[in-house]
Amino acid sequence: MESKKGNPYKRANKWEFYYYIRDENGKRIQKRKGSFETKEEAAKELEICKAKVKLGMTIPVSRITVTEFLEQWFSQHKRTLEPNSINGYYINITHHIIPAIGTVKLANLKPSAIQAFYYDLMEEKNLSAKTVRYVHNVLKVAPNMAVDDKLIAENPCTKVRLRKSKPYKATLLSLEQIQKLFEYLKNDRYEVEIKLACLHGLRRGEVLGLKFSDIDFEKHTMTINRQVTIIRTYDEQKEKETSYYGLKSLKTEKSNRVLEISEETERLIRLKKVWCDGQKKRLEDMYENNDLICCNEDGTILSPQTLYHAFKRVLKACDLPDMRFHDLRHSYATLCVDLNIPIKVISQALGHSSTAVTAEVYADSISAKKELAERISNAITSDKK
Repeated sequence: MESKKGNPYKRANKWEFYYYIRDENGKRIQKRKGSFETKEEAAKELEICKAKVKLGMTIPVSRITVTEFLEQWFSQHKRTLEPNSINGYYINITHHIIPAIGTVKLANLKPSAIQAFYYDLMEEKNLSAKTVRYVHNVLKVAPNMAVDDKLIAENPCTKVRLRKSKPYKATLLSLEQIQKLFEYLKNDRYEVEIKLACLHGLRRGEVLGLKFSDIDFEKHTMTINRQVTIIRTYDEQKEKETSYYGLKSLKTEKSNRVLEISEETERLIRLKKVWCDGQKKRLEDMYENNDLICCNEDGTILSPQTLYHAFKRVLKACDLPDMRFHDLRHSYATLCVDLNIPIKVISQALGHSSTAVTAEVYADSISAKKELAERISNAITSDKK
């Protein structure tokens, strides 16, 4: 938006100002508002008009609802976010915030209403404190822009208290349980996907993003530098958000890593290459060659949800405890600790930003390991008395 030089300006003992908007065809139109008693009143209204134009709003500030504001805010803010973050924000806004407080006027949104909303999410919807914190992050960031643009005087979320989230307790598989799992997987369609997570501590998206070109059989290495994740775009023709599973770079540079692979991993990947080549030959033009190791029968990207349900089926068939796919990564790391692998090596394999992160996540396992070693040492070296 542009403002005329000297805005606001005095005319016939009253204050007024000019501002510019664009119509639906993009044509620049000059608007004028006046009859303000003081320069301060005119300046305040000018800021509000600027904010409304910036957000694409043409309704009075007093009538802007939480839904209207968040939809406009998110359409701009998502340009700065990674696909995973975009999806998280989208879910929090459309699934949680808008259904509960979307009709509330932005100017009338109070800390008490937000506090009650958070309690409902935990007590009625049974969401964890951690999930509620993600919802809060949206409501904490978005109104800041409304404050900056003079739509509201202050951010009501700054006075809301959150419950402390309890750290997630991963379900870990013992070495014997992993061996049992591997034995069953020998004849399962998703053998490679699940075993790669166990053998290398890969995240689900990383497993599904692996390509044959990432494998160096001469150097016996595997490069991890992409993932399968939800990608959201705006369909101009349908005038609505669309989403699909696509390939994206990893969230941080530290997550990109090159791992040493074993003969077993190489064997699994070679077998998968034979399978993919067979599918390519059988389906011909119907096969979508993305060079993916873990994919659907027609070469397309395998949905993380499909792998999730397959993993749950396998656990039940093996009579193993129910767990998240991500817990395979925790089982891998804990097994590394048990085998006395240096913490730096474990951290690099997992793609953590630092060894401090690894030490914090697996503090219990490391502490138990040290305690066990100390007790054994004391038992052996102590006096017989």
